[in-house]
Parts: sequence; C-alpha cells; structure tokens
Amino acid sequence: MKPIRLTICGWGPYRGKQEIDFTGLNRRGLFLITGPTGAGKTTIFDALTYALYGCMSGEMREKNSVRSDFADTDIPTYVELIMTHGGREYKLYRNPEYLRPRKRAEGFTKEKEKAVLTEPDGTVLEGSSEVTRRVQELLRLDYRQFKQLSMIAQGEFARLLSAPPTEKTRIFREIFGTDLYEKMAAALKGKASGVYRQVMECRHKMDEDIDMLIRDCRFEKEQEQRWETLTSTGSYYYEGIIDFLSRQTKDCRKSWESSLKAHAGKEEEAQQCAGRLARAQRVQSLFEKLEKEKEKRNCLKEQAGEIECEEKKLYIQEAAEGLRAEEERVKAVQEYVARLEKLIADAQEEISRLLSQKEQEAQFYRQREVIKKAYELENSRNAMCLQIQEIRKLHEDTEKELCKLQEAYLKAEQEEEKEKSAFELAEKAYRHGIAGILGEGLTEGMPCPVCGAVHHPDPAKKDRKMPDEKQVRELKRIYEEKQKTRIALHGEAAAGAAKREEVKRQMDELEKEDERLSKIHSGIDASVQSYVAEHREEQFIDQLSAYEKRLAVLSEKEKNLREQEKELTEKRNSSRVLAQEFEEKRKKAGFEREEDYRGALSCEQERGELREKIQNYRQNCRANDEMLHHLKEETANVQREDVAMLESMLGNLNEQKAQLFEEQMKLGSRVRSMETGLHSLKEKQERLERLMKDYSLLKDLDDAANGNNKKRLVFEQYVLASYFETILKAANIRLRMMSGGRYELRRVSRVSDGRSKDNLEIEVLDYYTGKYRSVKTLSGGESFKVSLALALGMSDVVQAGSGGIRVEALFIDEGFGSLDSESVEQACLTLQSLVEKDRLIGVISHVPELAEKIESQIRIHKTSTGSSVEVMVF
Repeated sequence: MKPIRLTICGWGPYRGKQEIDFTGLNRRGLFLITGPTGAGKTTIFDALTYALYGCMSGEMREKNSVRSDFADTDIPTYVELIMTHGGREYKLYRNPEYLRPRKRAEGFTKEKEKAVLTEPDGTVLEGSSEVTRRVQELLRLDYRQFKQLSMIAQGEFARLLSAPPTEKTRIFREIFGTDLYEKMAAALKGKASGVYRQVMECRHKMDEDIDMLIRDCRFEKEQEQRWETLTSTGSYYYEGIIDFLSRQTKDCRKSWESSLKAHAGKEEEAQQCAGRLARAQRVQSLFEKLEKEKEKRNCLKEQAGEIECEEKKLYIQEAAEGLRAEEERVKAVQEYVARLEKLIADAQEEISRLLSQKEQEAQFYRQREVIKKAYELENSRNAMCLQIQEIRKLHEDTEKELCKLQEAYLKAEQEEEKEKSAFELAEKAYRHGIAGILGEGLTEGMPCPVCGAVHHPDPAKKDRKMPDEKQVRELKRIYEEKQKTRIALHGEAAAGAAKREEVKRQMDELEKEDERLSKIHSGIDASVQSYVAEHREEQFIDQLSAYEKRLAVLSEKEKNLREQEKELTEKRNSSRVLAQEFEEKRKKAGFEREEDYRGALSCEQERGELREKIQNYRQNCRANDEMLHHLKEETANVQREDVAMLESMLGNLNEQKAQLFEEQMKLGSRVRSMETGLHSLKEKQERLERLMKDYSLLKDLDDAANGNNKKRLVFEQYVLASYFETILKAANIRLRMMSGGRYELRRVSRVSDGRSKDNLEIEVLDYYTGKYRSVKTLSGGESFKVSLALALGMSDVVQAGSGGIRVEALFIDEGFGSLDSESVEQACLTLQSLVEKDRLIGVISHVPELAEKIESQIRIHKTSTGSSVEVMVF
C-alpha cells in the first residue's frame, strides 16, 4: 500500500481542510515529517491508520476524541485517503462520531460514524466494519499487523533494551501473537489438575462404597475376620477387597438360589391346594343356584294367566292408536277449511272498506300536482319573508354603526387639531430658544460654532420655560398618532357608508320579488289554498303516500281473495273424502261404534308400561329355562368336597411359604447389596486405572510445557526465543551499518535467576573490546541505534512471516534527538537503503539535523488557531 493523497479536515490540531500530496514524496522515497512538539506530526499517521482500519495508531488516542477544538461548528471532521495497491487505485473516506449543529433547529446532534470505499471499477462499499474487512482482504494485514509493519512508534522498541524478561515476553507475545502457546500450557496444566481431581474423586467414591459394605454386609466368623483385616487400615487395598467380595458373593448367591427352590416347591403345593378349594367352592355354589332357579320357575307359572289378559288389552289399545293418525288428518283438514272461510270473510270486509276510502279521496288525488306547486310557492314566500326581515335588520345595524364611526371620526379630528396646535407651539418656542442652548455650551477661549469668536462677553440666555428637544419629539409623536387614528377612522366610515348602500339595494330587490310571488299565489284555486292553509306539507306527503299504499294493498287483497276462494273449494272436497275413508278403516279394525273406538284410546305411557311388563315376563321365563338346563348339566356327574378342611390345609401351607419367603428376601438383599457394591467398585477401579494413565501422560506434558524440566524452559519461551534470535539476526545487519561495524546483538543463553523461566535477555558484542556487555550500558544515542535496528529487523521478520506481504510505506516516530551528527548520517544511510527497495519511508521528528539530511519534507506549522501542512519536494 502506498498513499497518494491524504485529506484531513477538522482533525486534532488541524482546524480546516489540509491535503497532503505524497506523489512527489513517492519519487524520492525518504521524507521527513517535521514541526514543533504538539503540532500534529503523529496525527498524520493516526489519520492514515484511521482511514484504513477505523483505529488510531497510539494506545492513548481514541477515535471519538479527535474532533478539532480549533474547528468552527460548520466544519466537518473526516479523513480521505487515495492509495495504490497492486497497481490499482482505491479511495477511502471515514468520519468518526462527533457532535455537529442541527440543520433545521437549535442545539447539536450526533453525526454517526461513516466509512466509504471506492474500488478501481467504481464500486462503492459503505459501512465501517464492511470497509475494514475489505481493507484487510486487500492488504492481507489486520490493524495490529499493519501497525507492527508500517509504524515504528516513539519509544516502543527502546523499551526492549531495558525491559525485564517478563516485559519482553509480554511485548513479543503481543507482536507475534504467541499467547496461543501460553494458553495451551495453561490448558495442559488445567487439564492435568482436572484429571487429578477426578482421580481423587474416584478414590473417594470407592472409599464410600467400601464404608457402605462394612456397614451392611455380615459374614461367617472366619470370613468376618478376613474382612476386618482388609478394611481396618486407613488406606484400602482395593484389589484385595474386590477379590474377597467376588468369592463371598458367589457363596451367598448359591444359598439364595437354594432358598428360591424351596420356596418354589412350597408355592406349588399351595397352588394345588388352592385349586382344589376353588373347585369345591364352585360346586357348592352351583347346587345353591339350582335350588333358587327351581323356586323362581314356580313363581313364573303362577303369573301366566295375568300376563295373558294384559296382552289382549294391549292389542286393542294399539289397534285404536293406529287409527289416531287418520283421525288427526281429517281434523286438520276440517280446521284448515274453517280458518280459510274466516280469512275470506275478513278479506271481503277489508276490501269493502278500502273501496270506500278510495271514493272519498279521489278528488284529492286528482289535484295532487296542483297542491305540490302550491306548497313550493308557499315555501318560497316564507323564505323570502325571512330574508326581508334579515336584510332590514342588517340595514338598521349598518346605519347605527355608520353613525358611531362618523361621531368617532369627528372626535378624532378635534383631538388631532388640538395635538397639532400643541406641537406647533412647542416647536416654534424651541426654535426661538436655540440661541440660548448654544450660549450655555460656550467656553471662554474656545471658538463659537456660529461666528467663530473666542470671547463671549454676553452670551444669549436660555428661557427656563422653553421645551427641550425630547419634549418636542414626544409632542410630535402624539400628534402623528392622532393623525393616523383620524385617517383610519375616515377609511372605516367610508367603508361603512358603502356597505349601507349595498344593503339598501339588496333590500329593494327582495321586496320586488316578494310582490311577484304574492300575485302568483292569488291566482291559485280557493280549495287548494284552503287545503294548504289547513295542512302542513308533511301531512300532504303522508296523505298522498297513504292513498297510494291503499291502492296497492287493495289490488293485492283482491288477488289473494280470488286465490283463497279457489283453495276453499278444493279443501272442502278433500275433507269429505278423508272422513269417509276414516269411517271405513274404523269399522274394519273392529270398532263398529265410535264410542268403542274412543274407549280403546290410551296414552303412550300406559301402553309402554304394559308392553314392558309383558316383555320382562317373557325374558324371565327364557332366562329361567336356560339357567335350569345349564345348572343340571354342570351338576350331573359332580361330587361335593369338604370346603372347611381344604381352607385349613391352605392356611398351613401359606404360613410355611411366608417363612421361606422371608429367608429368601434376606439372602436376596444381601446378594444384591454385595453385587451392587462389587460392581460399583469394579467400574470405579477400571475408571481409576484409565484416569491414572491419562494423568501420567498429561502431567508429563504439563511439566514440559510449563518449564518443570531440567532446562526450566517454557514452551512459549521456546517459540519466542526462536522469533527473537531471527529478529536479532535481521537487526544486526542494520546495526553494523549504523554503528560502523562496532556492535552486534545476541540473546543471552543462560538464565540469571533460577526462579525465572523467561530467557529473552539481550547482550551486545563490542568489537572494539571483543567482549559482551549488557545493553543497559549503551549510551542514549547507541540505545536509539539498537532500537531502530531492532524495529527494522522486526519489520523484516514479521513481513517475511506474513505470507510474502510487501510493506511499501514505513513511518518512524521520533528518537533521533539523542544521536550525534555521525550517527544521524549512518541512520539516514540505513533508511536510504530501505528506500532503494521501492519503499516510502517517513521520519517523524523535529531534530534540525534531519531537516538538513532529508530534503523532501512535510512541514507542520503550529499557530494559536490550529496547525497547517506544507509539502516540500526538492
């Protein structure tokens, strides 16, 4: 990535828009960013870093606090970067979150953070995270890697020289991201500790199982002594205990199985006895049921005659009930004929009444149109009368208002004349007394503003009753207000007069129209006028509507009457036919007289009770026959047994079975307890063996990774030492050039503190003496050379380890102030050698010697109103 143009606006110390063109600097390669302390030199790299990643370069800088305090409220805060990468040009725009004035109201509003990336093909990508992700894809560097490769911050690498090993470890862990190895070592330690806790937990659970077995299990005397020997020690011998329990469990299971067989034999005897008892009880029950069924048969025979009479009665009632439906049909038709005759009579009466009303109102219906027009004329006259009353009232009000305005105008005219006279008198007096005012302001020896004389023996005297200029202006103001009032009233009076004339004209027109309507009304027929006078228009409308409805009803009723008369004839014929058919069916059913038929009729409840009584009797007879036949077959070849003797025998067998069951349960409980404990111990023993195997492996890895070894070397330190030695090799190439071949760096291989597991100490070989010494003995200038060499070497190593990524722009922030002129020259030559590899290197410093050595410069001018940028290319 190479910057082409960087634009900064309202950012840090920069008040307005500042553009930095890197085009000329790219041709020269090495350039200087110089200016006073606090002018904003490092701010340029902050802005470039923010444009790319939305983050600042320094640890103490925050992106939401970069709004310039010098900037006006209408100046925005943003950065814009145009850069090239891979031969293609990209444009980046970002602004942080800050407060700006509202556009349509007072106060401030928050401008949200914004980011825009324009691709070479014109594609636009928006959104802070989306733009940052795209930049990382292009450069193949994240923010941390870019900062390590492209920015050598002030004092950041000088800390490596004097920092203790733990601090060096922290710095390199941040640079190379080796915290993964530290986390891996911690994870191994945690894993080993976790497995150890599982081992102890498994042992504790096995001890609990053994304690439970000691409490619950009892053995024979010899075996009990052996069990006490195994469990009396403080630490249990798990293998011996498991072997002992295995043998005892087998012996106890054999005893339990023998008890099971004895209990099963006794159970079989009890079941056989219970079967004999059940059979004997069943046979006894069958003989008892047989006697009961014989007694029931005798009772049913006694009820046979009564049931036969009930059946005959039910037959007659059901025959009569069969004719009831036919009779109901005849009655229904006869009732319908009667209703129809009544409806026809009522309809004829209603039609007669409607015809009479029609004749009475025929004259009214013929004059309906004339009456309608009369009502319309009457409504027009009434409306006209209301309008005439309103216009007359308006005319009176207008006349009164005009009189009031005329009176107010005359009064205002008089007040105006009065104030005008007062003002003119005061103005005249003021003008006559102006000489006295000038005389009061004369001073002896000073020239008069009128004649120029310097001696004033008898100046004019001011009249004490003369009004001053303020009083004259006040009288003039009062006069002008009265004049405005009089003019306004004059306009209102003129408007009132015009309004009165317009109202008079409208009133005359309405009176003429009223006379015309009165003439038309006098020409209407007297009967119509009389009707209109006696009835409201709503009554006329209702009467007309009622007449038309009666005509429609009359037509409909005449039509319905004809249909009903036709239907009546048909229904009378049908009624006679049905009556004859019912009479024939009644006689056929055996009811010669109607009284016989009426006497046989009964309710449904009575017939249901008879029917149910007969059905129950028949069902009881059939059930009794079937049960007698079944019981006789069951008891044909069966002998009775003594039930009491069999019950006593079964009781004795159950007591013996219960004793055997209790013994069996005790042995079974002991077997289950011993087998459960033994199974649990075996499972935990197997798990303990697996855990011990895992713990042994993890403990060895933990010791190796966390420095619990002969060399006391932590795994992360091993990786960092490899990185560190590679950096020192790259740094020595730069250091030999900058120190004239005097110094060379190496990592201290010995550990100075036996308690420490860090091994990143540096020592320097001084070829002048041929001895190694601590870097803490270097002077300030020498320390800067070593720091710069370390920084450049680290940049080369990180770049080489980042997949072949090439850093085309490098910024070095401060540190040259401690160098003498020769060292400055050597540092510049070293940096120039980097430029030859097509790099752009910017040195951020205010050291004057660098300004002489590096011709291409970005100068920062610091003022009380903010800083400005000047690019100088030679």
